[in-house]
Amino acid sequence: MLLGTSTYRSRRHRRDSVARTTVALSLIASLALGNVALAADALPPSSAPAAVAGAPSSAPAAGTEADRRSQAKAKYQQGVEAYRAERYADAVRSFLEADAISPSAALSYNIARAYEKLSDDAQTLRWYRNYLRLSPQAANRVEVEGYVKALSAALAKKGIQQLTVLSTPAGATVAIDGHPLGVTPLTVELPPGAHNALLSSRGFADAASDFTLPVATPLDFSVALKPAPRAVASASDAPAPASARRFGIVPWVTLGVAAACLGGAGILEISRRSAESSARSEPVQLRAESDANSMNGRRDAARVFFGVGSVLAVTGGVLLAFNKRVTPESRAVVSGVPGGATLNWERSF
Repeated sequence: MLLGTSTYRSRRHRRDSVARTTVALSLIASLALGNVALAADALPPSSAPAAVAGAPSSAPAAGTEADRRSQAKAKYQQGVEAYRAERYADAVRSFLEADAISPSAALSYNIARAYEKLSDDAQTLRWYRNYLRLSPQAANRVEVEGYVKALSAALAKKGIQQLTVLSTPAGATVAIDGHPLGVTPLTVELPPGAHNALLSSRGFADAASDFTLPVATPLDFSVALKPAPRAVASASDAPAPASARRFGIVPWVTLGVAAACLGGAGILEISRRSAESSARSEPVQLRAESDANSMNGRRDAARVFFGVGSVLAVTGGVLLAFNKRVTPESRAVVSGVPGGATLNWERSF
C-alpha cells in the first residue's frame, strides 16, 4: 500500500514538472520572436528730415488669410487716422504692424512718409528704398529717387551711409567687420569704405565677402547662400545605421535562448544518466523507484528542452541569414491591428 501511493505521487509530480517546464519554455520562445498687398493711397508729401530713431517691430499674426487681411487693414486704417491727426509716431507704429502682417509697397511708402514727418533720415531712406525695391515700375519712381538722393546726401554729411544686406533665403545672421548686427533683410548705417560681411544660416555654408560702401549713395548687398556640404551629399554616400536591419537583434536573442535550451537539455541528460546508474545499483526497492521516477522526469525535461532549443536554433539561423540592412527600396513595416500587430515587407521599384 505504501509503495503504490509513493509511485502514484511520484508519477503525478513528474507529469506536473514536465507540464510546467513546457509552459515556461513556450513563454520564453514567444518572447524571443516577438502676402497680401494693401492698396493704400499715398499720403501727402512733407518736408525733408534730420535725425535717427528706432522703429517699433511686430511679429506676423497667425490665423487664416482672411484674418490676416482683416488685421492688416485695421492696422493700416489706424495708421492713416494717426497720420491725419499728426500723431506720426503712432502712425509709424500702426503702419509697421500692418507691414509685418502683410508686407506691401504701398505700406513701405506710407511708413517712409510718416518717418519723414519725424525727421528720421535713416528710416525714411530705408523705407523709400524698400518701396522702390518692391515696386520698381512705380509711377512716382522719379520723384522717390529724388527723395533717396537727398536723404543719402544728408547721411553722407554725417559721415555715414546706408547698407542693406539681403540673402536668399532670408533670415541669415549678419556680422559686419566681425560684429553681429542682426538677420537679413538688414539695413544699417556704416562709415563709407571697405568692409567685410559674414552671413551664416543653419543648413547653409557660411558666406564671407568684402565690399565697399560708397560715400554718396546707399548700397544693396545681396548674397545667395549655398547648402552646406552635408546637406547636398547623396543618400548613397551616407553610412547606413548599424541597427538598420530587417529583424534587428531578434536572431541573436533567438540563438541565445536556443543555446540555453540545448545546454539545459545536455545537463538534464547527464543528470538522468546519473539517476539511472543510481537506480540500477540501489538495493532498496523504494529508493530505486524514486531514482527511476527522477530519471524519467529528467529525461522528459531534457527532451522538451532539446526540442525547443532545436526549433529556436533553426529559427534563429534563418532569421540571421536574412537579417540584411534595410535599404530605401525595401523595409519591414509593423502595422497595428485589433489585438496585436502585423509585420509586412515593402519593396518599391
